[in-house]
Amino acid sequence: MSALRCRLWQVLAALALCLGLQLPAFADAVWPSVIDIGIQKGDPLVALRASGELEKAFAPYGVTVKWKEFVYGAPLVEAINTGDVDVGAVGSTPPILAQAGAAPGVVYVAFAPRLQKSYGLIVPAHSPVQRIEDLKGRKIAFAKGSQGHLFVLKALADAGLPPSAVQFVYLNYSDARAAFERGFIDAWAVPDPRYADTELATGARTILTIGQLSVPQYGFYIGSREFARRYPGALRLLFDVLDRQTALELAHPTQTAEFLAQNTGVRLDVWSRALPRLEWGVRYPLTDEVVKAQQDAADLAYREHVIPRRIDVREAIIDIR
Repeated sequence: MSALRCRLWQVLAALALCLGLQLPAFADAVWPSVIDIGIQKGDPLVALRASGELEKAFAPYGVTVKWKEFVYGAPLVEAINTGDVDVGAVGSTPPILAQAGAAPGVVYVAFAPRLQKSYGLIVPAHSPVQRIEDLKGRKIAFAKGSQGHLFVLKALADAGLPPSAVQFVYLNYSDARAAFERGFIDAWAVPDPRYADTELATGARTILTIGQLSVPQYGFYIGSREFARRYPGALRLLFDVLDRQTALELAHPTQTAEFLAQNTGVRLDVWSRALPRLEWGVRYPLTDEVVKAQQDAADLAYREHVIPRRIDVREAIIDIR
C-alpha cells in the first residue's frame, strides 16, 4: 500500500471515529456467498473498490466481493439481467430501457443525489454555438441508451425543439472523444470524469449542464429483482458502507483526488476538476419526488420512441428496508 493511500485512509478512519460512525448490525440477514458489483469510471463505487473497505465490511458474513467495470450503463444493465452482476450504479436512461424491453428483472434499489454539474453538453472552444437552440441542423453525440440520451432529449424539449431539428450521432465515449476533437460532431453530452478530461485537453465549452433541465435528473442503483428480494441485507450493508465512505471522501477532496489518480489511471488534474462536481451518495428507498422525476423521463422516452411502450416506474422498485 502506498504512503499516500495509507495517509488518506488514516485520515478518513480518524474522522469516522470522531463522528461516531458505525455500521448497523445485520445478524438476522441472509447472505450470498458472492456479491458481484458493476462499476463505471465516474461513480462512487470506483473509490469504494480502491479503498478495500467493502471487503472488510462483508468479511464477517462470509461474502466475497467481486468488481466488474463497464464503459456505460447499457452493458451493465444487460449484465444484471443475465445474472453476471448483482448491483451497480447507472443514470436514469438504462433502467427505463430495461423495464420497457427485455430486462424486466432489473429493479431500482436506491438512488443518488440530484445530478447538477457532473454531466455537460459541450461544444468545441471556438464553436459559434452558445445555446441549445444554436444546434439546429447540427450533430449531437452521446452513447445510445446512456444518461446522455435522455439529457439531450429533455434539453431539446425544454428549448421547444423536436429531435428532428438536430442530428443524433450514437457513439461510445472513446469514439465520441475522437470525433469531437476532429470536428466531426458539433456537441457532445458527456459525464465526468471524461467531461473534465475533455475540458482540460481541448478547452471545450459547456452550453448546458444536466442540473439546468426543467425536471430533476437522478442517478440510480439497480440490481436484479431476485437478488434484491433474497438479499436485502447485503444491499443495505453495501449502501451504508458506500454512504459513509462517500461522506469521508468528499470531506477530503484533495486527498481523494490523489488517491483516485493512483488507483484508476485517470490523471490527478482530471479528478481535481471532476470531484467537486460529482453527486456522490446513496439513499433508499426511492422517494415520491425521485419516482415522479423518473416517471417524467420514462414518459419522455415513450413519446420520443426510445422505448416501445409506456411503463410505470413504480413496478420496477424494490424497497430493501
